[in-house]
Amino acid sequence: MKIKYYTLTLILATLFTIQTTAQTTAMNFNRNDCNGNPQHLFADLNAGKAVIIEYFMTSCAPCPAAGQVLEVMKANLLAQYPGKIKSYAIAFNNTYSCSTVINWVNTYSFTSVPMDSGATQVAYYGGMGMPTIIIAAGSNHQLLGAPYIGFNNSDTTQMASNIRAFLNSQVGIKENSNSNLSLEMFPNPSNYEVHLNFNLKENSDVVIDVIDVMGRKISTLLSEKLQTGTVSKTFNASTLPNGNYFMRINANGVITHQKLSIVH
Repeated sequence: MKIKYYTLTLILATLFTIQTTAQTTAMNFNRNDCNGNPQHLFADLNAGKAVIIEYFMTSCAPCPAAGQVLEVMKANLLAQYPGKIKSYAIAFNNTYSCSTVINWVNTYSFTSVPMDSGATQVAYYGGMGMPTIIIAAGSNHQLLGAPYIGFNNSDTTQMASNIRAFLNSQVGIKENSNSNLSLEMFPNPSNYEVHLNFNLKENSDVVIDVIDVMGRKISTLLSEKLQTGTVSKTFNASTLPNGNYFMRINANGVITHQKLSIVH
């Protein structure tokens, strides 16, 4: 009996060690999502995207709250890095049907790709608390930070910092710097005209775009070379539907963005 006891103890200790070992790389998946579209995690990462995955359970009170703050974080990042951020909402176990997953995503108006059957991945990341969030990026499929198990809303500050650091290192985008480009935008909210004032410390190729909260470019308001000094521009916003947008200014690779609300 002692041999069996020691054997069982060793097995349990080994399993506990496996579950609690911090992972540094992502676990791949290559299958259809709950909308029937093919999804391949490593292909996303190889394409240079940062991927946010929330593993959720429907009875978890903090899961929708986490999803909401992640949506805001994603929108802010997409405004600066269009097309470079993708997110998934994956059921924490294999018993949820796709209809349950889709209903959960739609109920909270999340924009994440819905997927079922996440039990193997949750076990891999050691997720015993809900929600569990992972951020993955790069062709080496690295995790940006350890898995966030039992997510706290304040974690998005570190998440966003990690994602920006990764994307900046990949594409060479300079960080925002108010000392390089000081932006004023008014009125905000606006229903007709938007006035922009900003200062250029050097002659710059300037592109001004309106970006939606998904990071998609709605329109280009200006694209020209401007001289050093204070620049003032006025744009017609009357054609924009009600909602939230971002005004993005790219001056010689230095990107500044500011939230713009349209209320007619």
